[in-house]
Amino acid sequence: MDRNLHHYVVAPGSMEWWQMNLGFLLFGVALFWISKKQTAENRQKQIAMFMAFVLGLNVLASHVYFASIGMWTLQNNLPLHLCAMSEILAVFMLLTRSQFIYELLIFWSAGAIHAFITPELTHGYGSYQVLAYCVSHGGIILVSFYGTWVMGFQPRKYSWFKVFLFTQLCLPVIGFVNYLCGSNYMYLAQKPGANNPFIIGEWPYYIVSLELVVLVHFYLFYQMHVWVGKRRLGAMETRQKG
Repeated sequence: MDRNLHHYVVAPGSMEWWQMNLGFLLFGVALFWISKKQTAENRQKQIAMFMAFVLGLNVLASHVYFASIGMWTLQNNLPLHLCAMSEILAVFMLLTRSQFIYELLIFWSAGAIHAFITPELTHGYGSYQVLAYCVSHGGIILVSFYGTWVMGFQPRKYSWFKVFLFTQLCLPVIGFVNYLCGSNYMYLAQKPGANNPFIIGEWPYYIVSLELVVLVHFYLFYQMHVWVGKRRLGAMETRQKG
């Protein structure tokens, strides 16, 4: 049984790939330029609320859309892919300013970056699917850096390893859902169709290799957000002296 039957893989370097990535890049640059100009805390909160509204609406709209066209299924529409869970986390992080949710988000956002490098649309190809995909994955990346650069969050020491351990607790639960529903959430039952260089071998061996890849990614993202946080503090000190 092909559990990726309705997936659509976007070839890296294709016109579709460039449109998705350039659109995300331009939107991200514009958002951070606007955010940089808003030093007042209330303005920053307004931007955070706007992003939470957009991502929350995207989550709800996806369920309504696929239900309306008769394509909503337990096998494909539960929010159990890593990026689907991250989009919901992004909304809650913006609303609650939770340190733990922020740390989950910045490390799980590694998956969203790979989703732009080697895109695989899990609901097939179409104008709406592409838009929802870009808003979801782009929003995850933007909110994670917004939390560090604008909201002033920084990952705690060893948080990368703690989130890795927490992620391991999610795997058997989602694996059991896959068993019951015949689904492929988090690609635990069948490897992705996208040609990602980190997907090595067939099931279940690629899962073992991905564990090491995920651990390394989490550590690198920890170092990256620590660096961004230090740059933010340096920029604030320079602004105050000026």
